[in-house]
Amino acid sequence: MKKLFYPILFSCIMVVVSACKKSSPDNNKPTDNTKFQLTQDSIYMIAQEDYYWNSSLPSYNDFNPRKYTKQSTDLLNFGDEIDHYTQLSANAADHNLPYEYDPFNPGSSKYSFIDDGTINGELNAVKGDFGFNYFYTYANVIRVSLVYPGSPAAVAGLQRSDQITGINGQTGNSIYITNLKDPANDAGYKFVSNAVNNGSTITLQIRKANGTEKTVTINAKSYTVNPIVYTNTYALSGGKTAGYMVFNSFVTLEKNPDVQARLDSVFNAFKNKNVTDLIIDLRYNGGGDVDMSVYLTNLIAPASVTGSVMNTTYWTANMQNDKYPIIQKKLGPFSAGYFKPTNAAQIEKFDKKGPLNVNRVFFLVTGNTASASELTINNLRPKMNVQLVGDTTFGKPVGFLSDLKVNGYYFYTPEFETKNSNGEGGYYTGMPPVGSLSGGGTFQGKRILENIQNDFGDTNETLLANALGYIENGIYPSSTTLKVQSLATNAITMSDYQRRVLSVNKQSSRKNSMFLTLKGRK
Repeated sequence: MKKLFYPILFSCIMVVVSACKKSSPDNNKPTDNTKFQLTQDSIYMIAQEDYYWNSSLPSYNDFNPRKYTKQSTDLLNFGDEIDHYTQLSANAADHNLPYEYDPFNPGSSKYSFIDDGTINGELNAVKGDFGFNYFYTYANVIRVSLVYPGSPAAVAGLQRSDQITGINGQTGNSIYITNLKDPANDAGYKFVSNAVNNGSTITLQIRKANGTEKTVTINAKSYTVNPIVYTNTYALSGGKTAGYMVFNSFVTLEKNPDVQARLDSVFNAFKNKNVTDLIIDLRYNGGGDVDMSVYLTNLIAPASVTGSVMNTTYWTANMQNDKYPIIQKKLGPFSAGYFKPTNAAQIEKFDKKGPLNVNRVFFLVTGNTASASELTINNLRPKMNVQLVGDTTFGKPVGFLSDLKVNGYYFYTPEFETKNSNGEGGYYTGMPPVGSLSGGGTFQGKRILENIQNDFGDTNETLLANALGYIENGIYPSSTTLKVQSLATNAITMSDYQRRVLSVNKQSSRKNSMFLTLKGRK
């Protein structure tokens, strides 16, 4: 089985850097070779060879990767270089904007990034933080949106839907958004983001769903991620039973066999409860290991599809045409034609797992549903009734090699994309709950924004309630009768666009990953 990491990593230490340098067609490079400069060179030479849109890249001399020196750290300078070369392609299906154009961070790469090891650790199921996410449901209402099981936040008693009324002694406008014209640069928003993402200790004032208030102090520490955040079953009228799972990260399958065992246990329980319809909650799942996506796909898929094509991987043109000396040297040997889409190694076939056999699945999605999450959805669309409930997904049909390093940094830049058995892919602008894409196929479901006033599993939670309503009645609810918490303040409403800007900025798009590990070594 091939493994795809939508951020495939390459190992390129000093010796490799020199090898990379020699492989370049440019002959007029500078002769001064500091470690920093060689790393800049290697980043660009790898992109010239293997970047999915490398035909848009100019020569080494015209681009001059060594000119990116204005940032405060080497890592930021490398990121600046990557941001610039990723804006040179043109997507005809999206007004000729770059394939890596990020509408919420113009000028920054939507997919490519370089990592000091933090994100790689998360992909291997190890995080070192407080263990919770948050979101501004209104400009002056902040709620906990997710708590990882076993994390410091979970131990402190935080729950999804808790309202945050104070952070590190600051309250009111000090933590709320007052600049609605540019919410991502608002002082209160930046204060909260810095406190949650960069601090080692945080003190939160919390208002619970029942109106009680408490103050908790949480210390960041490393913990093992359990991506299965919540599961339940719901007995519905007409003899139907819905099985519900919140799955939040496609951690590396090979290094996390315990997660595979947990998934098996969940789907066995669904079978024992006679589940007729699945609801898979991927609303905050930014992706990860392709092998884990394939495994989950095979748990969800009906038994009848076993042996048929799930997806095909399409590599950059150089790799398809056997012109990849850097990868061949580092990860090979690969035989001629190995990366052609007609090679069996690039064609994934269904291999049904588990005892559950259903013909319909509901995916709960938002703008933070990305990469390997979207791959899972796309794999199943031709094979069963797939419904999307929520908002348009992030849009990332491309992926990376896993463990590509440049001088100790993990380097993620797209080398491949996948298409399902109908040849459908290209969802660069995201998968809409309802509508069609130029890349092929029509999506069915309901567009509705989530509320974060109910915990996971609460049948009044917006996205879950709509999926359950459809399963029970055959149609999505036309109007809401959901109970919501009353607000202690006069809520200041933000537009859908403002909410999405904050969502994407808060949960960095650079963490949205789909990666593959090559198995070419003999």
